[in-house]
Amino acid sequence: MKKLAVFLLSFALAPALSGSGLPDPAPFDAVLTAGARNGGFDYRGATGQEKKRLAAYLANLGDARPAEMSADGKKAFYINAYNAMAISIVLDRYPIQSIRDVEGAFQKVDRKIGGEILSLDAIENKLRALGDPRIHFAIVCASKSCPPLAARAYTEESVSAALDRQARLFVNDPKRNAIDRAKDTIALSKIFDWNRKEFERESGSVTKSVARFVEDRETAAWLASTSRKPGFLEYDWSLNQTESPRAP
Repeated sequence: MKKLAVFLLSFALAPALSGSGLPDPAPFDAVLTAGARNGGFDYRGATGQEKKRLAAYLANLGDARPAEMSADGKKAFYINAYNAMAISIVLDRYPIQSIRDVEGAFQKVDRKIGGEILSLDAIENKLRALGDPRIHFAIVCASKSCPPLAARAYTEESVSAALDRQARLFVNDPKRNAIDRAKDTIALSKIFDWNRKEFERESGSVTKSVARFVEDRETAAWLASTSRKPGFLEYDWSLNQTESPRAP
């Protein structure tokens, strides 16, 4: 009888325990596998099936419980939510030239995410509260100057390594960050300017934060020690529509 009681108790708790993880990323993975290429997304070629999968994934995010997730789980959850929602905002109104063509795209367009009604800006603030500025290398606001869009959803188990990978891709892209040690010039993405306090809090300065992910060791050492203040590049808000053809 005692064994039966223990079994029944464990069975009753099972749904609550299983519900504490991230929503199944399979629908979002399918959308990204089909449409995310070379850091952009194929809004033009998105199919009705992909739109249905994206809608299903976003619906699953609504009743998730971030409070029961680990810090890495929350990062993966909110990054996926941001990216999926940004893609959805564009697809729902396509064809448009920029996400900024959508009135209130970042502040007024919202949906239920983790039990709350959140906009893109509100999701970003949830991520900021986690104290990891690397999140800014992963959230993609459907624009060319954004970081490259990952071709897979983020997971709790691999999010930290994925954020490091995203940081290296973003920092070492000369279209997004123009760093020339020989000419003593530093022109960084506006992302570092807009989120300056977060990067300074982590590393002491924006240039030191960037230096962590620069592949060339001599350039990294120069950035970490220089007193030169960086300039910032103009941000390109046009859609990050990939021009790479879809696989047949």
